[in-house]
Amino acid sequence: MTEASVRPFAPTDAPALAAIYRECLSEASWLPPASRRTADFSADTQGERLLVAVAADDEPQGFVSVWEPAAFVHHLYVRRVSRGQKIGGLLLDSLRGWLPKPWRLKCLCANRAALAFYSSRGWREICIEDGPDGPFVLLENR
Repeated sequence: MTEASVRPFAPTDAPALAAIYRECLSEASWLPPASRRTADFSADTQGERLLVAVAADDEPQGFVSVWEPAAFVHHLYVRRVSRGQKIGGLLLDSLRGWLPKPWRLKCLCANRAALAFYSSRGWREICIEDGPDGPFVLLENR
């Protein structure tokens, strides 16, 4: 595993995080094409707290964004080349100690890899609903 740590977002991270966001969404074959094309990192994370997973050289490897008032994990993305190195788990673990539980998030039902990841980390299904991009699962971590 690449040595990584998590730190708060800095404005200079925005271009790298926007690139990670675009890369991940472009690969999301389970998303409607229009949703992949119209994603805007700055607009889609506005007002949220961002934490950044960085390699030893401080290069961003992934990020998590949280809407704090609801303890809602809105985004969690990891660069393609950094997947399988426990970056996603490191980002979720970084929420401990400052974000009160329960935490919630939505995950599209068609995103089976993400659902398996969250399940392996103790997230439990609350309900399934329909959304503009298809059915999604509301997950909770207590």
